[in-house]
Amino acid sequence: MSLMDHLEDFRKRLIICGIAVMLAALISFLYVDQIRLLLTRPIGELVYLNLMEAVTTNIRLAFIAGFFIALPVIFYQIWCFVLPGLYRHERRAVFWISVLSLFFFALGVTFAYFVILPFSVNFLLGFADYQLQPMISFNSYISYSLGLLIGFGLVFGMPVVMLILAKLGIVSSEFLARNRMYAMIIIFILAAIFTPPDVISQLLMGIPMTLLYELSILMARFVRPRVKDIILEQ
Repeated sequence: MSLMDHLEDFRKRLIICGIAVMLAALISFLYVDQIRLLLTRPIGELVYLNLMEAVTTNIRLAFIAGFFIALPVIFYQIWCFVLPGLYRHERRAVFWISVLSLFFFALGVTFAYFVILPFSVNFLLGFADYQLQPMISFNSYISYSLGLLIGFGLVFGMPVVMLILAKLGIVSSEFLARNRMYAMIIIFILAAIFTPPDVISQLLMGIPMTLLYELSILMARFVRPRVKDIILEQ
């Protein structure tokens, strides 16, 4: 295919992804009350502080839900776009990397929803007393909870990233173990970036990331770059 053909194919698949997200968002908006109830279960009732807040936040929630619902279509279109340019061993590698990425992302979101979000909400609400009564707005809570869920989903992909780097020969298990101290510093910096601005959420992300880093070291031990085999297979 020529460059223009590649660009035309990319445009077509981008349009398909956009349509899939829009349709999924419209369907999600029909069930936005159930989605909101599921997401706000750890905190209960909320308030909205201006007339447009409830509408705009519901729309944003529907679009985010629609995007995640449309992920199979998006991944399929990406797969179809890159497939013709991959060798057989590369197709297998991309497939398993995609599966592992989705698994760890879902694991991170699930862990955040059932463990981190309820704990952080209860902890932060524990500062209320007779002088400080919590009045949480719908928009602020959705921003907090989605940031927490998506942040944990992304950082739980660290073992996959390390696996790729180890397979490419960029890092090794020995290198990761030797630089564990520097990695811990970077991990807690990333935790501060990806989580809402409270120390508890940052610690609750930093500790699992530390365990994931140790898992990355173990996974890297079983992976070695096989340059000779790749050349022969091509």
